Amino acid sequence: MEIRRFFVDSSDICNNVVTLTGDEFSHMVKVLRYKVGFKAVVCANDGIERLCTVKEIGKDFATLIIEQETVQDVKNAHVTLFAGLLKNSKLDFVVQKSVELGVDEIIPFTSHNCAETKFAKDRAEKIALEAAKQCGSAYLSKVCSLENFDEVLARFKDFDTVLFAYENEKKNRIKDCRIDGKNVALVVGPEGGFTPDETEKAKECGATIVTLGRRILRAETASIVSCALLLDHLGELDYE
Repeated sequence: MEIRRFFVDSSDICNNVVTLTGDEFSHMVKVLRYKVGFKAVVCANDGIERLCTVKEIGKDFATLIIEQETVQDVKNAHVTLFAGLLKNSKLDFVVQKSVELGVDEIIPFTSHNCAETKFAKDRAEKIALEAAKQCGSAYLSKVCSLENFDEVLARFKDFDTVLFAYENEKKNRIKDCRIDGKNVALVVGPEGGFTPDETEKAKECGATIVTLGRRILRAETASIVSCALLLDHLGELDYE
C-alpha cells in the first residue's frame, strides 16, 4: 500500500507519539481505510518527515508511533502571496500552484478592478492541503481570510521586503531586486491589474514596484510566474 502523507500541529506530537484528529483522521480512516499497523508520513510544518506506524484507532482519533525522522526541507525565507480575487474559481488554481512552488502563506484580497466578491476559505484550505500532499511538501501553506486593499497596505510594515507587480512598470525585474530580510511579500492583482492610484499608495507604503516582462499575463498566470521568479531569486527552488 502506498504510504500517505498527513499534516498535524506540533502540539499533536509528544514523546514520539502522534495523535491524529479532525479532518486528517477522517481522511485516514474513512477515506483511505487505514488500519492498525499501516505506515504513514506525518509532517508538522517544520520541514521534517516522520515515518510512522499506526498504533491505535479510536472513535475520533488515531495514534501513531514515530519510527524515523528525516529533514526533508529547510526554508531560508518566508514568502506571502497577496493574490487579487479572481472570477470563476481561478484563485483555486493560484492556491494549488503556489503551494506546489513553496509559498508559505496566501492572502486573497479585493481591489478596485476586482469583479468577484466571494471567497470560499474552507475550499481553498482543502486545495492547499491536497496540493501539499501531492507535491511531497513537508510544509502546509496557510490560507487566510479575504481582505480589502487598504488592509493589505497596512500589512506591508510586517514584512522586510514587499514586491508589487504592476503591468506599467517597464524596468524593475524581480531578479534585479535586492531582497532585505527573510520575510517577503509578493502582491499580484486581479483581472485588470492595479490602478495608478493603488500602485502609488503601495509605493508610499514601502513596496517595490516590479515588472513581469513585456507581455500582459492573465492574472492567474501572473501569480504563478511571479511566485516562481521570486522563489528562484531567493534560492528556495534549489536543492540544499
